[in-house]
Amino acid sequence: MSSVMIRPDLKTAGGEVCDVLYNNRFAGTLTIVYREAARLAGSLQLEREMLSDTEKEEVFRAVHDYVQAFSDSIDARECEIMATYSSFDHVITAQPAAEFEERGWTSTDEDFDYDTDWIDHDANLEDEGAEYREDYSMGGLELVLVSEDEDLLEYHIYDEAENWLAEAFLHIEEADVTGSVHWLLEPEEEALDTVADLLVLDFDEDEIDTFVIHMMYDNEVIETIELTHEQLLPDSEEAAPVLAELDEEFDPSSDYSVVLARDDGDVLTYEIYQQSHGGLPIGWATVDISQRQLTGFIDFREPGSEGDRELIATLLMEELDKEKDYEAINLSMMHRNRLIEEVLFETEQVH
Repeated sequence: MSSVMIRPDLKTAGGEVCDVLYNNRFAGTLTIVYREAARLAGSLQLEREMLSDTEKEEVFRAVHDYVQAFSDSIDARECEIMATYSSFDHVITAQPAAEFEERGWTSTDEDFDYDTDWIDHDANLEDEGAEYREDYSMGGLELVLVSEDEDLLEYHIYDEAENWLAEAFLHIEEADVTGSVHWLLEPEEEALDTVADLLVLDFDEDEIDTFVIHMMYDNEVIETIELTHEQLLPDSEEAAPVLAELDEEFDPSSDYSVVLARDDGDVLTYEIYQQSHGGLPIGWATVDISQRQLTGFIDFREPGSEGDRELIATLLMEELDKEKDYEAINLSMMHRNRLIEEVLFETEQVH
C-alpha cells in the first residue's frame, strides 16, 4: 500500500486543491487548474520539515502519477506543475469589495482619517503579517496577531468571509494592558463585546490584572471596555470548595468537554473547553463528515501533552458518533496554525 495519499480539500469546475499526506501526516499541498482539452497548470508545495530527501522523491513520484492520470482524463494538450520543497513562508488572502456591504455591517461614505486612506477596496489584499498569524474565532469574528514588538501588539479582525473589519493596537505595561480597536466599518454592540473577549483570550489570565480597551470609529471613542483581574477569574472563596473536591476525586476526562458550535452540513465545528481553565475555549475542532473516513483538525491555544490531545480526540469522536457512522478519522493536531502531529483513529478503538 502506498505511503502517499492525495486528499481533495476543495474542488471546483475548473480546478482542485489537495492535501498531500505521507504516512497519514500532512506533507504539502497540490493545486491544479485546468481547461478541458487544452491546458493543465498548478503547483506542488512540499514542507521541508515533514519529509526527508528520500521521502520527498517518493511523494514526487506519486504526485507525478496523479497529475499524469488527471491530465489524460481531461485530454490536456499542455501540462505544467511547478514543484517546491521548502519551508512555508506566508499566506495571501483576498476579498471582493462588494462583500463589505453584503455582511451585516453598516458602511459609511466618509473618508477615514487614520491610516486607512491607502485601502484599495477594488484590489486583492495581502496580509503581510500572515507569517505571524495566531488566530482565535468567536461569534463569527476572527482575531489575527499580525505584529509583536516587545510590549506592543497589533491585531487584525476579520469576519467569516475574511473581510477586514478592524485593527487593534495593545500596549503591555507589567500586568496592565491598554489599547484601542479602530473599526473600518461601524460595528454593532455585540461585535464590540466579542472582539474584547477575543483580545482577552490571547493573554495569560494569571499574568494580567487589568484591560482597558477603547473602541474607536471615525476617530471617535464609541465605547471603553475595562476589565479587572476579579472580572477575569472566578471568586477565589467561592471556587475553593470546588477545587478541593476536584483534588480529591479527579477524572481527567471530566475536566474537558467538547461542544458542537456550528453545523454546516458536511462540516462540523466544535469548541473544546477545560473546566480548570475557565469559560473560554482552549481549542477548536473542524471536521469534514462528507465521507465515511472523516478528516479534520484541532487547533489548540496551547499544545498540551500527547495524552491530553489523545483524550480530547477521544471525546471528539464520542460527539461525532452522535452525528454520523464512520470508519475512521484523520486528525491534524495544530498549535497556532502549525502542525504538531497527524493521527489516524479507527472506529474499533472507540466502539
